[in-house]
Amino acid sequence: MKKLTIFILLVAGLALASCARKESPTKQEPQASESAAASPVSPQLLALLPANNEVAGWAMSQKPRSFKAGDLYEYIDGAADGFLTYGFQEVASADFKQAGTGYEAVVDIYEMRDPLNAFGKYAEERNPSYSFLKIGNEGYSGGTAVNFWTGPYYVKIAAFDEKDAIAREMVKLAQAVASKVKNPAAEPAEFSWFPKANQLLHTALYLPKDVLAQSYLTNGFEVRYKAADKEYKMTLINLDTPAAAQAALARYRQFVATAGKDVKEIKAPGDGGFAGKDSFYGDMAAVRSGSRITVALGTPSQEAATQAVAELLAKVK
Repeated sequence: MKKLTIFILLVAGLALASCARKESPTKQEPQASESAAASPVSPQLLALLPANNEVAGWAMSQKPRSFKAGDLYEYIDGAADGFLTYGFQEVASADFKQAGTGYEAVVDIYEMRDPLNAFGKYAEERNPSYSFLKIGNEGYSGGTAVNFWTGPYYVKIAAFDEKDAIAREMVKLAQAVASKVKNPAAEPAEFSWFPKANQLLHTALYLPKDVLAQSYLTNGFEVRYKAADKEYKMTLINLDTPAAAQAALARYRQFVATAGKDVKEIKAPGDGGFAGKDSFYGDMAAVRSGSRITVALGTPSQEAATQAVAELLAKVK
């Protein structure tokens, strides 16, 4: 009798579990392509996508998708904040397939607030070791990607296989997009002011916020250098007014002095500033000129840092 009771209880338990599974199915999160269907691509971005057979054999394999600032996380969840920092407006994404070869690629055209921010996001993701291409203002090829920037657009083209033949086809798709941008703009003028000697190619960055890891420093331009086997960097920061720049420089001096050492006032160049030893970078100098702050970090000496910022300020317009 006892065995029969146990058997009945086991059967009942299995039946209940089966019912529970039917009533509570595993929830499936929507995929990016599904959520994009209700968001049409804006006409100006749609016009930039390669038309069918504009590049031989390539055609869209499904309807283009669009994401704006409010739903970008649905497409690039972990990377969305980085794009929003640079004034992201909209991305048009389309899947392509080439007849005959079966090659597949995804073309993403990110529209940013302006060319400055398009350059900034592009530069943030590039690496000086990439193979650079003359597409738009500048582009590069690496692994399964071909990326470039032109005008207010940062364009990313990705394939699913790492083959030279596919890479060549992606370059053609990139050129098709770039050819449609009528006002490609140019690299920010601020970078023409930086000293050319010892400058490392493809290291220029635009930093809209948190320059030098300081929340009160915004709108910064940075370039890396190497001299005597030592790497250092220079940063130019544009603030709204001379008073704002003076206050920001004072806060930055306090920051350096707290963890660094040998901080001393310097009267020139520009409106003066300070030199010292940063706790991480080493020898450095920071000076103000009107509403701008110029900083050299990690130079071979404090004298070299002061000379470097003087050279930069001499070209500032």
